[in-house]
Amino acid sequence: MKFALVAAIVVSAVMAYFAVENSQQTQVTFLGWYFDAPLVIILLLSFGSGVIATFLATLPGAMRKSREISKLKAQVTADAEKISALEKELERNAAQIKEPNDVILL
Repeated sequence: MKFALVAAIVVSAVMAYFAVENSQQTQVTFLGWYFDAPLVIILLLSFGSGVIATFLATLPGAMRKSREISKLKAQVTADAEKISALEKELERNAAQIKEPNDVILL
């Protein structure tokens, strides 16, 4: 917890310093559009679009894994119920056999 707080403070300080150092105006041209904005805003928008693109690229794999985990959890639950039922049946059968002589061999 303390490490995360210290890391957040350090990253915030670095970002604030970065913003102060890169506050000059920059013209951006993209697909025939152009606009002026501070360099730090352009860089943060570029970084943010990269984060979003990465998230969208990894989303299908994460969804597939989530579905597989849900399926496996359901299978484990069903198998646990089967094991429990078999254990109860075994206990019931063991209670019916009172002595080894009562067993009939075929």
